[in-house]
Amino acid sequence: MGSSKIVKRCFGKQASPQVLYGKNALRLQSWINHFGHSSLSFNDRQTEAMAHLLPLLLCGEQSAQLVFNQEIIRLRDNSIKHHSIISAHSERLISSLMEVESDECRHDTALQSVVDNLPEVDSVAKVQRLAKRFYTSLGRVDNYSHHFVRIAVLDTCVTQIMQAFEHSHLGANHPFSQLCGLIKKDEAKHVYISRHHAMELGADNAEFNQQQESITQNLFQLLRSQDRAFEHMGICLDALQDKLEEKWQ
Repeated sequence: MGSSKIVKRCFGKQASPQVLYGKNALRLQSWINHFGHSSLSFNDRQTEAMAHLLPLLLCGEQSAQLVFNQEIIRLRDNSIKHHSIISAHSERLISSLMEVESDECRHDTALQSVVDNLPEVDSVAKVQRLAKRFYTSLGRVDNYSHHFVRIAVLDTCVTQIMQAFEHSHLGANHPFSQLCGLIKKDEAKHVYISRHHAMELGADNAEFNQQQESITQNLFQLLRSQDRAFEHMGICLDALQDKLEEKWQ
């Protein structure tokens, strides 16, 4: 392992959240204020495992920020192009998407603060390359509804992954476990918003059913590139995937 250094971003630039209200937003900001400038305590094995896993998690948060930011811009541009005043319904939609983008900003900032205090592993560039390929592939779709179906399915998976970290070998009182619990709450909300948005764009239940298996399999193929690190944290990927596949049935 090398020395601690800033891990390059997978997607976009570091941004500040635009939406600051909400109980969970305040809890996350409080976590960042309290732990964001200090090194969290991990044993040697956990330190190495986290150095492998966090770049993977960060890529996902950065990708999500970009997706929601681009969708907000698209919806606003559409209104301008059609010379229409943004309706109250569109305003509410844009507002909820901005809330998600802001949540992802906070997740990004919090996870980045943990990464910054970990040693960089030699394989980090390979991990990020695999992650970028997976997240970029989600956007290769024919329409916007299809994209948000995929995002909703992915966020359901992320909710379960964060729950697994929340109950890992670190223990419930570890600051990182608490952070994952807060992220899990946000991701559950994001599933609802993404699913609702996909349906409004024309998606149906059949589309969700079609995507669930392939997204889960592709995501877990990515996660298994770091299966030993997950094992060290007490997370069984097979059990996690089985749990998700049962959920889809």
